[in-house]
Amino acid sequence: MGVTAFPVVSGAQVVAGGDSTAKHEPGTILAYRSVTDQWALVQYLQAANTGFSQGEVAVTNFATLKQYSVKPTGTADLGAPMVGIAVATIASQKFGYFAIQGYVEKADLSQTAASGEYLSVSGSTAGKLTSDRSSAFNSGTQGNASAFVVVAIARTAFATGVGSISICGCWGA
Repeated sequence: MGVTAFPVVSGAQVVAGGDSTAKHEPGTILAYRSVTDQWALVQYLQAANTGFSQGEVAVTNFATLKQYSVKPTGTADLGAPMVGIAVATIASQKFGYFAIQGYVEKADLSQTAASGEYLSVSGSTAGKLTSDRSSAFNSGTQGNASAFVVVAIARTAFATGVGSISICGCWGA
């Protein structure tokens, strides 16, 4: 099955702020073609009461019964399985696109990462990824805060802030 089997949304169609009314069925998965001609799968979801900055990591919002509602990761979400990464800024309670697989041009990291370094959800900085504890395959003890889930790989070396990554596997709500 090729990329064209999915509906395609382009980088020019993804607007900052999000959509006040759903343009797609919430939870829809689409192919995303960035303005730099990179491809990813995105899922159309609703931000919780807090919005998202471009590149922030989303997890399921368990404060609602809506299965398509997501919130930025908190510091208690260390190593949690992400839902996706905001492709653009999304305001509170608005709908927007979250990368769930493939290339992400602007992902937010809490610390410096080398090219090819494994990344997981940060436990010290909300909404960000980290390379801390992600580069060793030592999962620690069950139920311990030292456990982690590798969710992405840095595509280039970059300092704390926004850089390009590849999401490992396929996530989503």
